[in-house]
Amino acid sequence: MDHALKCAMQEQAKAAVLDGKWEQLRFLGNRFERAGCYAEAWNALAERVEKTSTQTLPIWPGPKAISNGVLVLPRSRDLGDELRILRYLGNLQAHTQRVTALVDPRLAPLLERNFPGLVCTDPAQPPPLDGITHMAAQERLALWFGANAEQIKSDFRPLISKKEPQQKCRGIGISWFSRSKNKSFPSIEDWSVLLKNVRQPIRSLQYLEKPARIRQLQELSEQRIQSSRPIDQLNDLDGFAEQVSQVRGVLTISNTTAHMAGVLGVPCVVILDNGSITNWPDIGDQSPLYPHTRLVRRGNDPWVTTLQRGWAALKPMLQKR
Repeated sequence: MDHALKCAMQEQAKAAVLDGKWEQLRFLGNRFERAGCYAEAWNALAERVEKTSTQTLPIWPGPKAISNGVLVLPRSRDLGDELRILRYLGNLQAHTQRVTALVDPRLAPLLERNFPGLVCTDPAQPPPLDGITHMAAQERLALWFGANAEQIKSDFRPLISKKEPQQKCRGIGISWFSRSKNKSFPSIEDWSVLLKNVRQPIRSLQYLEKPARIRQLQELSEQRIQSSRPIDQLNDLDGFAEQVSQVRGVLTISNTTAHMAGVLGVPCVVILDNGSITNWPDIGDQSPLYPHTRLVRRGNDPWVTTLQRGWAALKPMLQKR
């Protein structure tokens, strides 16, 4: 990001805090993140959450502070946004005696397995505050422990699913559909052209398979695609994490599947359209948040060609599983 533009956006963020323009602060935080200005992104997004919270505890001032317990505030964006930075709960545990996290209840089993002693609480319920002396947004933790790309990447620790260690990973997982009306992605006809030439077992990691037209995709591709059922990925996120961890690699559009593969450290290629897309970097084929993920943008290619480039990028990554 141009230095002058960065400075101008920093001033806009300060003004947004003073004026209580929280949606503008969110917009600026997202824009900072896409540009790789992580410290500025985390600071803006943390301010938005903390300033609008109903909790009145002091903000956790960082690792050098003495704190008996920290309440981690709920996310302000999508589930994928939450997944990408919850790794820092482990960093926080090393600096305080007690951590209570207000998180989506669907994430509780996965998080409590990975961070023993963590207490997960539904944000819709009054939190237990015994022993809690401070509060912090999730992005506040990221600011202290992942303020730049090098720090984020070097500190990556994949989350562990409930998959048995001796279970062998097989085939590839795919996810091709999103309910979002703001996304542009390949059609099942495009996917079928690619899948006809894939010589790997194929597993669906797609939620809402029927609206996503899995049967038509099977017929068009002439492939047997293992269904994601009986797991309901929208509600059983721990079961979904297990499914993702069982494949050798993932080819997907930008959705929760991409973020789940990213936090689990499963090799993944994300197919993106052009322009700014959610919180993926605007430039380059990698995000430091997910070292085992690669981004493939459409550019001037048709979607079929983009998918073929994605598959070509994923194949060498499978050797590491």
